[in-house]
Amino acid sequence: MTQRDLRALKLGGSVVLAGFLLLRAVPWAVRRAVAAGRGLQERTAVLVRVRSDLADAPLLRDSAGVLTRAVVSLAPKLLSGDTPAEALADLSGRLNLAASRNRAKLERTDQLSDSALAGRLRRVRVRAALESDIRGVMSFLRALELGDAVLSVEELRIVASDPNAGDGTPEVLRVEVTVTGWFLERQEPGRGKGET
Repeated sequence: MTQRDLRALKLGGSVVLAGFLLLRAVPWAVRRAVAAGRGLQERTAVLVRVRSDLADAPLLRDSAGVLTRAVVSLAPKLLSGDTPAEALADLSGRLNLAASRNRAKLERTDQLSDSALAGRLRRVRVRAALESDIRGVMSFLRALELGDAVLSVEELRIVASDPNAGDGTPEVLRVEVTVTGWFLERQEPGRGKGET
């Protein structure tokens, strides 16, 4: 091998090495550096958010206390029971009591499906059919409104059973009413603190 061949071999090797570095190694190093920079920015943003959340922790504790007091004050206004069956039994019992105290005859109560919920608060619905005169109907509705639990009348249908009776007896009205109430559902075992 001559001096010239040796120089050509060194020059060729240098060109191959430079080509490899320019085409493979440098882009790889640039991609790694850019990815590391992005990762650092993301970690910095997370750290800033965590520090902000930790600074707000006393405010969150105060908010949790206010929320707890609000739920405790709401408890007497809810139906008793922590399952839909128990809440429906309580709602039906309240309707029966309101009817019997206000000269109304409760004929039946039918459970209606309802999927409304807000956290652990769930709603139950009942359609009731009863008979009474106008004073009894008004007293029944007033008893629902002024009762301990917050009940809502969603639908009300009043029909006179015999509108042409003119013998001086009080008119008998047939009433169908849909009433809703809310109850606090039991938290399922196994759910961690903070899960809903």
